[in-house]
Amino acid sequence: MSMTVSANYVSEKISQIRWLPEKLTQSERFVTGTWDMDTNFVRVWRFHENTYADSVEHTPRCNDKVAMEADVTGIEFVNDDTFVVGCGDGRVSLFKVHRAVEEDQIRRTEHSERIHAFKYSPANAPCTAISIYGTDIATVGEDGRLNVLSANDLKQVKRTIEADSMSLLAVSFVNQNQVVTSNRMGVIRLFDVRSAGDGQPQYSFMAASQDEKSSNFVSSIVTHPMQQHVLICGTEEGSLTVWDLRQLEYPASYLSTHKSAITAIGFHRQDPSKLFTAAEEGAVWMWSDKKLIDASQTDSSSAWLAGDRLTSLINVDGILTNIRKAVNSFDVHGSRMICGTDSETVYLIYDV
Repeated sequence: MSMTVSANYVSEKISQIRWLPEKLTQSERFVTGTWDMDTNFVRVWRFHENTYADSVEHTPRCNDKVAMEADVTGIEFVNDDTFVVGCGDGRVSLFKVHRAVEEDQIRRTEHSERIHAFKYSPANAPCTAISIYGTDIATVGEDGRLNVLSANDLKQVKRTIEADSMSLLAVSFVNQNQVVTSNRMGVIRLFDVRSAGDGQPQYSFMAASQDEKSSNFVSSIVTHPMQQHVLICGTEEGSLTVWDLRQLEYPASYLSTHKSAITAIGFHRQDPSKLFTAAEEGAVWMWSDKKLIDASQTDSSSAWLAGDRLTSLINVDGILTNIRKAVNSFDVHGSRMICGTDSETVYLIYDV
């Protein structure tokens, strides 16, 4: 594939990165969250044309920032100008973006109480991941708790579920009422948040592993945007496991992929035939369904449920390789991808 990559040094380890949503044009703005810094920030950036270097079309400039109390562990947009931030102090915050001709601004409009806390320790239990469905927010943390809140009122927790006895690492809405979580031992649980007050999941199943005698924790989870029964899990060993949530006796597909833990996984927002994975080895791959997925397809036609035939139905392209430090987060809007890394660099990739 013919892609152009631009590297921009930003002097911060980027844990989360998201484009600002735009409906009619290619987005030029993005937000970031940091981790492992003396002071962590949420920032809003804008790309500007670079008139000094022929090989670099755009360079990012920070327009505004807000200091955070701990590592930023999740950023997801609720609507075009509102996003939720998960934090290592066990809280979530709501931010507003104010777009302007010259300098955009962000401000924190609300933050929750400490919704993740250890029972027998005064230490904060970090919020490890968040997921959004409409205005509903699902959070998981190192305390093993699953919370569901509304972006309309972060002070009121709609549902708290003691989902696990160990740290939860990933969470994803399947639909408005069902949420999937994964823990550090590779156990995946599906909860109906309407009736799971006792902490009992609807289903529990284990992530597949190359070594049957060892655990393989799931570090990232995503459901197919058009076929929500298709659940794809990225794991510690760098593999992808695909589940059909209607038939959970065995995984539908299993792929040994990256050489290190997968840090992020997600579909292209406008083109669900493309899946992207990022890994600690400093790589981003694109998985392209060879046949276009559309609403008229039957469930059985999903390439991701094809088992051993999956490799013949999917093209794999390396978008970023060998940058030596972890790619922690990415987002795709239109034909451009943006990536945040531990190398304190933001990568902008054209023609994805």
